[in-house]
Amino acid sequence: TATAPLPPAAAPAKPAQGGFWEYLGQLTGDKDSLEHGRGKLGTHLTNLKESIQDGVSYMGDFLEKLSPLSRGLRPRLYQDSDSLRKVIRRELDSLRVQLSPYVDEVHQQVGKHLDELRQQLRPFTEELLDQVSLRARELRRHLVPSREVTAQLLDGADELQRFMAHYTDKIAFHTDQVKDIFHPYADRLLTEIHRNVQELHRSVAPHARASPEQLNQHIQELSAKLTRNARDLHRQIQKNLEQLRAKLSLYPGGPGEPAGRYREALAREVQRRVEEFRRDTYAQIQAFTRALDQETEEMRLK
Repeated sequence: TATAPLPPAAAPAKPAQGGFWEYLGQLTGDKDSLEHGRGKLGTHLTNLKESIQDGVSYMGDFLEKLSPLSRGLRPRLYQDSDSLRKVIRRELDSLRVQLSPYVDEVHQQVGKHLDELRQQLRPFTEELLDQVSLRARELRRHLVPSREVTAQLLDGADELQRFMAHYTDKIAFHTDQVKDIFHPYADRLLTEIHRNVQELHRSVAPHARASPEQLNQHIQELSAKLTRNARDLHRQIQKNLEQLRAKLSLYPGGPGEPAGRYREALAREVQRRVEEFRRDTYAQIQAFTRALDQETEEMRLK
């Protein structure tokens, strides 16, 4: 009578979880994907902390059910690999359903704190927009020459040069004054970015999926980007004012041009250049706000 071939000798026993994932890889022929799945699931289970203890306990029960894999039952399971796949799929689907509410809650908590960061900084950008409009109105009021002053200064052959020298000094005075007004806003914005990012760190830490080291790195990157954007915005506003000063100072005066006509032309130039300053600065502040939204959204996805 022919002797039935002996089943393959079982490999040396390994820890239950490691043996399970290795054997599962042999059954499916996709060991790399399963190794990736094991690592990804392990990371999530570690970082969800107390809020997913029920899910962790469930995973422990699941692995306990599969512990015979490392105790010599591999030959029997080889004969019914399809059933094993179904059991594994059913258990993992059940685990996913059980963990899903906790994962959603973590995501919502992180998103909530990032939204709060945006809301805390938004009043400063809105105040900057208001200040730009206010200072533009003041510049127009100060720099549009009055009829009386223009007529007086242009009443003579050499008075145009005298008027332009006086007017250039006036442009410099008022644009420098506006530059000084914007300095405290830049300092306040930087201070608020630092304070709110630190508060974000404290608030997000209990809910973050990343490790403490990764979270600290993400927070530092966010702080650096927002700080750089705020400083860039301040430099852009200062540059806009310098350009306004230069363009108005270079406005030519035609020799012998009637005072009334010259005043009207200069008034139009002031209106145009100040509006250009207001429009460009508005766009830069709005770009800063969009960058703030983008940076915090990227933080949400980490």
